Amino acid sequence: MQISVRDVPALVVVTESRDVDQAGLEKWLPEAMADVHRGAGDAAAGTAELAYLERGAFDDEPVFVAIYEGDPHEGPVTVEVCAPLRADAAAPAGVPVRTVPAHREAYVRVTKETVVTGGLGEVYAAIDRWITANGYAIVAAPRETYWTDFPSAAMDDVVFDVGFPIAFS
Repeated sequence: MQISVRDVPALVVVTESRDVDQAGLEKWLPEAMADVHRGAGDAAAGTAELAYLERGAFDDEPVFVAIYEGDPHEGPVTVEVCAPLRADAAAPAGVPVRTVPAHREAYVRVTKETVVTGGLGEVYAAIDRWITANGYAIVAAPRETYWTDFPSAAMDDVVFDVGFPIAFS
């Protein structure tokens, strides 16, 4: 598993959050992504504006960030779903907006096959082990950054990144 490190700029995002367990997450996540994307409207940033995602060879795709304040497999946790806004865009009125602080993160690219075969938990565990082994500390909740249509993706397509904000300990 390839674990990489990148710097993520501060992102102004349209946000929606809910306390959910895994079953609730699977039901709510697509709805929440649609809600925040609709709320962001024309101000929504895609992969073309978010160079740190390194998706330049692909068409501009919508981006969503899901921040997990715990493991939904263990019971209800707060999950925040965000749609980043373009840097040059005004925040839309009437929707919840906040700034996700800039950070450095350790991350892994995840294929659809990893998810559907039950391997996502090992991705989280591997990043956690790597962080400790390399002298870093986790400084904020882990997140998944999505940029593609998961249902229509092929099994070997990379569909999102799992990232942990880090700093030297």
